[in-house]
Formats: sequence, structure tokens, C-alpha cells
Amino acid sequence: MSFSETSYGIVKRLQTIEAWTAAVAQRLGKTSLSILDYGCGTGDHVTYPLACRGHRVLGVDFHEASITEASRRYRLPNLSFQTAEIDELLKQGQQFDLVVCSEVLEHLHEPLHFLETVSRLLRAGGGLIITTPNGYGSFEWLTSLQKALDRVGLHGFFRQVAHVCLGRKTGGRTAPTSAGGEGTVPSAGFLNMDSRHVQFFRVGRLEMMFSQSGFSVLERRARTLLCGPYVDVLFRLAPFSQALCRTNNRLADALPFAWAADWMFLLERREKSAT
Repeated sequence: MSFSETSYGIVKRLQTIEAWTAAVAQRLGKTSLSILDYGCGTGDHVTYPLACRGHRVLGVDFHEASITEASRRYRLPNLSFQTAEIDELLKQGQQFDLVVCSEVLEHLHEPLHFLETVSRLLRAGGGLIITTPNGYGSFEWLTSLQKALDRVGLHGFFRQVAHVCLGRKTGGRTAPTSAGGEGTVPSAGFLNMDSRHVQFFRVGRLEMMFSQSGFSVLERRARTLLCGPYVDVLFRLAPFSQALCRTNNRLADALPFAWAADWMFLLERREKSAT
């Protein structure tokens, strides 16, 4: 693993996805899986690590610049990248043992149709891993605060202060992100900075959509308690940043599921009963 934990729980997310991938492989009786990572971005935090585990991975994103960068960075015989919409994969006759959709549903105008299409891409007994923000959790609240401060001209000031402070801590090495402006958190794993959330989920709505699209929830896990603009900067500036991030992860597990900033689900495609 070549990246450190952040307030967004990117290490915890990968570890959870890897554990759930192993569970799907065991259930299917396979040593390696054919995996679609839809919404893969630049492939850093999920796509490439899964391929390094020996799985056959296709990373797909509709954002061409992200796919171009992913293809440049990562070259393995069992890893490929493609620019496509989900319906195009269905028309191509693609089939997978596991589909990973990390931070995708909140960007879709028709998430139920998307899930129904994913169900048709999965082989019998296949699995689906979903991660998505709590529509009423800390990330969305802090993003709203950032927008409000931006309207009155304060966000730009805070961003410059953060850039200076982080530059001092890292010796001038900072990286761009979508969550708080330049130099606030490590590389987000995608280049599509203009993509906005159009869905704001509660747990009940998510699980209803999963059921309507033919999936059963096998496991679910909270990701982090606090993340988003300003929190990410404070976590990076803290003297014990990694310990703080791990505590943030543990609190999400210990506190009520509905309080988490982001959720992770392992789903199984239900087989249709014979009529």
C-alpha cells in the first residue's frame, strides 16, 4: 500500500473492499475474480491495488482525462481501463464476478436504473460493493459551509492559509483536491473536480433501492465519522495525523451507523425465483 490514511478513510475503504472481495471469491470457489471498478478515477486507491492481488480488473470511468492518466500510471496484464457509461458495458456483453462502485451513486440522476443495470452485468452469485456518503453527514454539512464561506469571500482566505501551513509542514509539497482547494489533502484519486453530488442519501432509501434492484445486503460498515472541507486540513496539520485518522475510523464503527460520514455495503445479487 503506497498511500497513507486520511480523514476520508481511504485505507480503511481499501482494506474493507479487499476483505469483501476475498469473501466473494470464497463463496464462488475462485482464487481470482473478474472485477469491474466503475467510477475508478485514476485507479490509485482501489483499481490498481485489486489488480495487484491477482484479480482481473477493468477500471471504467466516463471522465476521459482520468482514464488517460490511469492508463499511463498503471500497466499490468490483468488490468485495463476504459471510458464508458454503464449501459455501454451491458451492450458489449460484459459479465463480472464483482462490481465495485465507490463514491458513484451520489453523482447519478437515476441511481436505481444504474443498480438495475449493474445487476445484469453480474454473474450468478456475484457481488456488488457500494460506498457512498451519508447525505446528511459531516461531509455534506461541511461542503455546505464551504459554499457559504465562498460566497462571502472567506473560503479563499482559509485556503491560502491552509496552503501556507501545509507547505511548511511538507516542505512545499502539497497536492490538489476537490474537497477544499489546492494543497489541502493528498491526491483524491480522480481528476474530475467538477462532478457534483445530486443525491443525498439516508440509509433507509439506499437499502430500499438495493432491494428494488435485486440485491440483498450481506454486510455494511461505516467508514469515517468526520471528513470534508476544513476537517481534512486540520487532520493533516495535527502532530499525530495518522493516529487521529485511525481514531476517526474507529469512532465511525463504534457510534450509530447513521452518524457516519460515509457508508460501505457488500451486496449480493438475488436469484430470481422460478415462475
